[in-house]
Amino acid sequence: MNILLRFYGLGIKDIMQANIKIMNDCDVAFDGVTYNGQVAVCLKPCCVYTLYAYSYGEEINIYFYVDNKRDCYYFYFPRSIYSNRVITFLLMDFNYPDLLIERGNLILWKK
Repeated sequence: MNILLRFYGLGIKDIMQANIKIMNDCDVAFDGVTYNGQVAVCLKPCCVYTLYAYSYGEEINIYFYVDNKRDCYYFYFPRSIYSNRVITFLLMDFNYPDLLIERGNLILWKK
């Protein structure tokens, strides 16, 4: 069954992506890298899989069950959960979609 795994807390395109390893018992079902924070895999339904994902010092190590009703699963890296009201995100320019804005200040305020 083709399913989509989406990972929050990653970058866009091939920047700051995660290495993914999915195992069923001792067999490796998938070993690869995400693109745009997601990866499409073909897994057997009604099975439990072990997911190990690593990205820039942060990791996810979790069991998940693939049923035959859903085709998309969501996982969160710790950097996607904010604390103390600090939020990190990537900013892009509409006129230059392939380039990231790497530094600068963004001031947010109430109207």
